[in-house]
Amino acid sequence: MSHFEFVSKRRSMIATGVAATVIPRAWTGKEVAKSIEEVMNASIKGAEEAPEIIVGAIPFDVRRPGLLYRPAHVVVEQVSPQNLVDFSTNQLDISEQWPNPDNYCEMVNQAIQEIISGTMEKVVLGRCLNVEVSPAPSPGKLFAHLRKENPDAYVFRLDFDGKMGGFFEEPGVLLGASPELVLSCSDFRVCTFPLAGTTPRSSDPVRDAEAARALLLSYKDLIEHAHVSRTVIEVFRRHTDEVQFPSEPQLVATPVVWHLGTLIEGVLREGYSPMELLYELHPTPAVCGWPSDPARDFITRHENFDRGLFSGLIGWMDSSGDCEWALVLRAGVLRADHVIVFAGAGIISVSDPVLELSETATKMMTFIRALGELVNPLTADLHTSGNPAADASG
Repeated sequence: MSHFEFVSKRRSMIATGVAATVIPRAWTGKEVAKSIEEVMNASIKGAEEAPEIIVGAIPFDVRRPGLLYRPAHVVVEQVSPQNLVDFSTNQLDISEQWPNPDNYCEMVNQAIQEIISGTMEKVVLGRCLNVEVSPAPSPGKLFAHLRKENPDAYVFRLDFDGKMGGFFEEPGVLLGASPELVLSCSDFRVCTFPLAGTTPRSSDPVRDAEAARALLLSYKDLIEHAHVSRTVIEVFRRHTDEVQFPSEPQLVATPVVWHLGTLIEGVLREGYSPMELLYELHPTPAVCGWPSDPARDFITRHENFDRGLFSGLIGWMDSSGDCEWALVLRAGVLRADHVIVFAGAGIISVSDPVLELSETATKMMTFIRALGELVNPLTADLHTSGNPAADASG
């Protein structure tokens, strides 16, 4: 737990060492904010020059402890071209899937039935792959490659000691290139950019443009996005002033998919911490569902793995309250010669299980493309003729 990297258009940082750890009385926004203030103000023996910044990650389930600390050193670094490595010759083999494709589709069907019955309106269901990599990449080279391939993303690395649940119970390195900003604060002006509604991109420019236009008109995706944006706007209205947002979502491009996104802005009210707002926002319907309690309960009962930090938060906050926190998406956990990769899809009443399975495969390709070339299909049924995920090479 001594290496952290985070790159955005706003800031690029490498944090090393641990000067102090954030240990709140309870893992709530208010208590975490208090503990951060105490850590910032504390006189730390041997670390008098430690930067006044907190870095780390918060799990998907906010009731669990996060991993937040004040680093001993922070530096800004630019990645030069000679540091970038081509992994295209690496051989990848998918050895395990949680759940397998058939079980994932069955889980989606069960979710649809509960949504139709009125238990919930939306739920986000994830799946993981165990990808064996030969030769194994170093975390630093993989981070550099993710940064090169995803210049508009929030690219991150966090070394952890384990005991974080699920795939994070043992030591490893979390890396990813997230497209989604949960909270940014600068001089008390806050913004969030939730994404929901997805379609694969195409390597053909004409088909790619058609896919983007279709997403803007997709009933299913517009409904899914509305669940997210409506909920986030309500949180902003409770805790910020001068709330601004567009009447319709916009297109957001990543190298492999199109998303629907809504930029929401406001001014944080006096006496309210960005960390409190962060905990009010997370988990949004973009990674959990709506209403959040029944959606989270369904996830706990039906996903056959513990998410841990997957679909949690990663980022930083300084002593003035300025911060950036992104979702832990398009991410994987690196250990020796294998990587655990995660992705999820939003389920509503009109969802198609096979298309939702396809969406998870497409999203996983952001991380898998950075590792090398697959020697076996992502899922056998996702590479048949006419499936949109099979053309997600853009």
